[in-house]
Amino acid sequence: MEEGKQGVMVAAQNPIAQLQAWFNNLENGFRAWLAKQSLPAEAGVVTPTSAAQGAAIGAFMGTLTNDATSAFPTPPPQANLNPQAMTSFKQAQALAGGPLVQARNFAVMTGVNAAISCVMKRIRGKEDLQSSMVAAVRSGVMFSLVSGMGGQNQTTNVISFGLFFSLIQGGIFQVSN
Repeated sequence: MEEGKQGVMVAAQNPIAQLQAWFNNLENGFRAWLAKQSLPAEAGVVTPTSAAQGAAIGAFMGTLTNDATSAFPTPPPQANLNPQAMTSFKQAQALAGGPLVQARNFAVMTGVNAAISCVMKRIRGKEDLQSSMVAAVRSGVMFSLVSGMGGQNQTTNVISFGLFFSLIQGGIFQVSN
């Protein structure tokens, strides 16, 4: 504590706490403004902001993997590989891409999830397990399509990813409540 000019004890404030309080006020104001907007406007704002956050997370994650795609060199086009082996190879490449690949994948995943969650919450009037899982199915499907994971039967992989994302999101939702 420091003694002020008037002889009153003034507590020195933590700059990190001040920054957190300022950010919380900004976020609460933004959410209040967003809640007053129409559904298309809200979805139009939520989607790119969430996609940008996802892209930043993906780019960071991609730098941590140190471009592991070099560990998975692309086989020559004339190579006669088993279709299942080629599918596994493509899946490994999609998950081990560099910062730009991961940024794209995370941006699509978070943007789609946020957009559908936003629309479902506004239409249904509540945020629940069902809405969360519906959004996760769609984001899993889009992740599967954008990341190039598909192989011979892309329909099966798209459905599998959608269900997998839905189960994970549903579990996270239940644990957080």
